[in-house]
Amino acid sequence: MTHEDLIKEIERREYHNNLAPFPVYDTEIINDLKQLSMITLKDSSNNEPVTYCKTCLSIHIKTVEFEDTEQEVDYCISCSNTDLGSTHISEWEDMYKERYGEDFLTGEKE
Repeated sequence: MTHEDLIKEIERREYHNNLAPFPVYDTEIINDLKQLSMITLKDSSNNEPVTYCKTCLSIHIKTVEFEDTEQEVDYCISCSNTDLGSTHISEWEDMYKERYGEDFLTGEKE
């Protein structure tokens, strides 16, 4: 079941509970489904690719759009490089640890 299917099921159960004088579906199960939806949301966001600078490994990337030509240019804010790559967040974190010797999120040294 995908995250979207889970949200639809929660909405369907809550809708039917609101129509009935007494809950048709167990409210504890609905609360458990809501917690599960929060977990699946976090998991699905970790599967999104990350764009990073191949020079400094920064993920602070900006897109400039030109109105006349409808072109876009992506560049790194830190070093102004346009040589960018895309990868999974965990792979990027490993590359960052290897180069800088610390965890990006916590700042802990290896």
